[in-house]
Amino acid sequence: MRLLDLLLPPRCGGCRRTGAWLCDTCRARIRRLQEPLCRRCGVEVESGRRECGCRSRMPSLARLRSAVAYEGPAEAAIHRFKYEGWRRLARPLAQLLAERLVVEGMAARWVVAVPLHRDRLRRRGFNQSDLLAGELRELLGLGAPPGELVRTRSTPPQVGNDRRTRFENVRNAFAWHGPPLRGEAILLVDDVATTGATLDACAAALRAAESGPVTGVSVARVNV
Repeated sequence: MRLLDLLLPPRCGGCRRTGAWLCDTCRARIRRLQEPLCRRCGVEVESGRRECGCRSRMPSLARLRSAVAYEGPAEAAIHRFKYEGWRRLARPLAQLLAERLVVEGMAARWVVAVPLHRDRLRRRGFNQSDLLAGELRELLGLGAPPGELVRTRSTPPQVGNDRRTRFENVRNAFAWHGPPLRGEAILLVDDVATTGATLDACAAALRAAESGPVTGVSVARVNV
């Protein structure tokens, strides 16, 4: 890694300055999500509210938590990571998420990534959520379960869709390939959460495989 950094110096995913993959200035500008948060899905809510009405929409997730708001340097860095192939951003982005999870005190044995369909994986060349999950396992000392969560059909991109369409797009689109999960608690990782539709559909597949509580976690959250 050090030799690679000498040949290709790190460039900040937020501002493109050389020196670090996420510079101190951009880290300071990233807005962490602030209370009050929905106690179940973690979205920012108006003062005095405990939940946002998500319980009926997301029956499979135990909770959903995100580290930062999807805006400013965080949005720029995630876009470069996901669409421009800046894979080295996986570490600093996972660190943002790990910092949040340590504060939340969330316990789990295994970390699982939201999967891409094989066709999209072939086009992109990597699964950004899988890279984040790998870094998160290392940072938090967690493992991967003996099996694989797979996307069983190609689904349309979620960007630009309303909440109802997002949930319909991914319903029954995932399956667990592996032995039963025997009640183990799981952290389910994605880069960005908007409505939680994809995370909840993944959680449904894990729960069907006899997992314990599934907590969805993402680096960033879009307020909708």
